[in-house]
Amino acid sequence: MLDSELILGIFSKEKTSAIARFREFNEVENDDKCLDCKKIERLTDDQARAEINRIFSITEMAQIKSFPKSKRDEIISKVKEIEGLTHRQAARILGISPNLIFKA
Repeated sequence: MLDSELILGIFSKEKTSAIARFREFNEVENDDKCLDCKKIERLTDDQARAEINRIFSITEMAQIKSFPKSKRDEIISKVKEIEGLTHRQAARILGISPNLIFKA
């Protein structure tokens, strides 16, 4: 099933040395994050509103609809960076289409 000679040959031509190097290679600690599951805490709508207010000092969320496109897109881009806030939730809170969130 597995051609161990091929794999061990990468580490050394001598079998005992190759096995030792293979073990050493496999036991090295690393900082890879690709396989770690990170649990994302979702914000409630109230928490999200408070966070948006903290960042932008916007009292009325519906104001965002009337902003010029460039300013609106800038705000939406920053809102999208809030950890724990989904795009659909942001659209609901801001009173805009989810498509605007996805496109900004």
